[in-house]
Amino acid sequence: MRNILVAVDLTDMDETVIRYAHFLKKQLKISTIHFVHNIKVYDVDGPLQALLAGKDIKTIIHKNLSAKITRIFQDETRYTLTILENNSTELTLKNWADENNIKTIVVGFKKEESGTAAMSQKLIRIFEGDILLVPVDAPLAWNRILVPTDLTVPFQLILKKLKFITQYSSNTKIRFVKSFIIPSLFFPFIDDRKAIEKSHIHIEKQYQEAKKKYSIDDNYEFVATYQDDHSVVDIIRKENESFKADLIIMTAKGASKIPSIFIGSTINEIINTNPFQAIYILK
Repeated sequence: MRNILVAVDLTDMDETVIRYAHFLKKQLKISTIHFVHNIKVYDVDGPLQALLAGKDIKTIIHKNLSAKITRIFQDETRYTLTILENNSTELTLKNWADENNIKTIVVGFKKEESGTAAMSQKLIRIFEGDILLVPVDAPLAWNRILVPTDLTVPFQLILKKLKFITQYSSNTKIRFVKSFIIPSLFFPFIDDRKAIEKSHIHIEKQYQEAKKKYSIDDNYEFVATYQDDHSVVDIIRKENESFKADLIIMTAKGASKIPSIFIGSTINEIINTNPFQAIYILK
């Protein structure tokens, strides 16, 4: 995250992502923020060109976005603004990030009816770096971070990112949460209450082993939650509210060794629901 790409799209979300980028620059000592907007070529058709009366659309858009950024960044100069033209916004962002060695892309996370789910899903699939989804009411703070995890191999990736984030703030509160289920087909043969209790004990043991293996800070919290009839996203939403988190960090995939073109079902479900928190998706 020494340099990040922030996607701007000339909508009301621009102010949200610009303010969030300014917060990240201060919080994480980021060197340069790169704002990028893609003009879809087919949007600038003949009638629109006629209305522009020969004016350059790129110049107009650059002026508009530059004014938005300047209002928030004021006299700071450590940002760039690039206007590109391509039919695919996702591919354009991905290619520009790759060419400029950018490892994190920040995208506005809009309500379901605004239609950004498909874009987010595609960007997560094709970009090898991390994606930070920012909803309109995301708090400008990373003081309380919720981490849903299954304690498998991707957990190491999360711990590495947390180490980077917390180096700038010793007061950051971290809560790991693992949800679990017991297949209903077993319930006729077992005491469900005892099975849940034993599962809690087993998962707590898993965490203690991981804590020792990876030297996890004693101040980090860990919660194991039985899903019952709820989805993983229901559990994440509930924990987010009780913990009063500022950010949720997840990996794009779980432990299964499926091709990188696929993303986990939990991420898919989150993207397709109305956003309730900033989500940092690690690859």
